[in-house]
Amino acid sequence: MKLTGPLFPLISISLLFSACAPMQTAPAESPTQAATASAPTNAPSPTMPADTPQAPENMVFIPAGEFQMGCDPAHNGGFTCPKDELPLHTVAISAFFIDRYEVTNARYDECVRAGACRPPAVASSETREHYYDDPAFADYPVVQVSWRDAADYCRWAGKRLPSEAEWEKAARGSRSAAFPWGNDEPSCILVNAYDPLSGRLCVGDTAAVGTHPDGASTFGVEDMAGNVWEWVNDWYSETYYAESPLSDPPGPEGDVQKVLRGGSWLSRPVYLRLAGRSFDLNFHGGSDTGFRCAADLKP
Repeated sequence: MKLTGPLFPLISISLLFSACAPMQTAPAESPTQAATASAPTNAPSPTMPADTPQAPENMVFIPAGEFQMGCDPAHNGGFTCPKDELPLHTVAISAFFIDRYEVTNARYDECVRAGACRPPAVASSETREHYYDDPAFADYPVVQVSWRDAADYCRWAGKRLPSEAEWEKAARGSRSAAFPWGNDEPSCILVNAYDPLSGRLCVGDTAAVGTHPDGASTFGVEDMAGNVWEWVNDWYSETYYAESPLSDPPGPEGDVQKVLRGGSWLSRPVYLRLAGRSFDLNFHGGSDTGFRCAADLKP
């Protein structure tokens, strides 16, 4: 069960769908082929300098530098900052690459076929009896994977899970904003999640990666809000932002709860915020949980 803080559990998916409109508890106020040819190229974002390193296939270069990490009350979608997102603090991050898209069923299946990954816990998604094992969903994000499964895949692919700070920088860039695309209220054009305008879920399940380019981050990283919650490398600590190093924070010590970021197809706007943090047991997964990988620059 994903949590938004030690005292505020999310309502389970089964309970959510027993109601007419899906609800989530807000924080206190607190598989056959790789992703399709419709995926954008690896050209650098227009904001990147001309000497930007060439990113590996379907990855994006994130330059070194400082950014403001955590919750900014002035740019937070009108929500109050939960205490585990405070204080807002300056963090310096070394350059790295991050996947442009969430890892797909097809990509993950390559690892399973190589014997380096376990299959997802179940082959279905929330509304589809056959999902992981249906080629029609090859370019949809893999779900029902634990943190351990995600780490195994990234290792097999020659990558790693991003740190929480890396994930937030890739989603936020250097600007103060509530969401990856800016401060506009979420809509089904920008994100696969709950649409406050219609009072309904946009899809009610996952969408193919790359479906919402208008909601990409300033670096061009897609689906960093909505679609699936994303595992990151860090253990969860409610107080880590007040005590973390100010350069490449590795995350706190821990042994059970791993951080999830970004919200999912089930999420209301409060969970789609750039500063939003959640966590779950490192051996759990779900129909709204997936991941993407990061990689270090190599000589």
